[in-house]
Amino acid sequence: MAIKFNQIALVVMIAIACYLAWQHQQQLFEDKGRLVVERDPAYDDTVVFSWKSEIDVPMRRRVLEAFEAWKSQASRIIIDLHSPGGSLMEGRRVIELINHMKRTHRVDTWVGAHHSCLSMCVPIYLQGETRLAAASSQWMFHEPRVFDYFTGEEVKTPKSEREGLARRFFGRYFTNSEMNPAWRRQLEQEWRGREVWRTGRQLVDEKSNIIHQLF
Repeated sequence: MAIKFNQIALVVMIAIACYLAWQHQQQLFEDKGRLVVERDPAYDDTVVFSWKSEIDVPMRRRVLEAFEAWKSQASRIIIDLHSPGGSLMEGRRVIELINHMKRTHRVDTWVGAHHSCLSMCVPIYLQGETRLAAASSQWMFHEPRVFDYFTGEEVKTPKSEREGLARRFFGRYFTNSEMNPAWRRQLEQEWRGREVWRTGRQLVDEKSNIIHQLF
C-alpha cells in the first residue's frame, strides 16, 4: 500500500508541476498586443522589438509603429519572439512588413531561454537574416488549422481542403526558406496529422538550419 501511495503522490506532484509550468507560460502571454521596444545596450545601432503574445492583430501595426519611430535611430532590428502562434493572415502581414524593413535595415530574429516559438511564429522567425535562439527554447510545427472567427473553435474541414491548405502553407513558408531540404522533407512527413516538437538544441543538432546560432 505504501508503494502504491508513493506512486500516486509522485503522479500528483508531476501533474502539479506541469500545470504550474503551463500557467507560467500563459501569464507570459497575457500582455496581449503590447510590443516592448528597447535599445540594445551592447550596440548603439541596434533596437530590440519584443513580442510576447499570439501572432494576431495588432502585431503588424505595433511593429510598423515601432519601426517608423526608430528607423532613423538604428540600422539593425532584433525581433525577440515568444509566441504560441496564431493567425495565418496576421502572420503573413507581419512577414510582408519584415521584408519591407529588410530593404533598409538588418532584421535578425531571436527566441530566448525557455521561450516558445510555436506554429505561425516559426515562419516569422525564419525571416531573420541572422537567427539566434537558446538551446532550451521550445518549437512546434503543425499543419495549419481553420478556426471560427467568432467562437475561436476549430472548424472541421474536408480532408482535401486541409491537405491543400497544408501544401500551400508548407510551400510558402518552408519550401521557400533556408531550411535544410533534407530536414524539411522529414518534417513534411512527420507533421501530417500531428504536432512536431523540438528544442532549440535539437533543431541545431539535427542540422535543420532554422537556427543559425545558439546562445
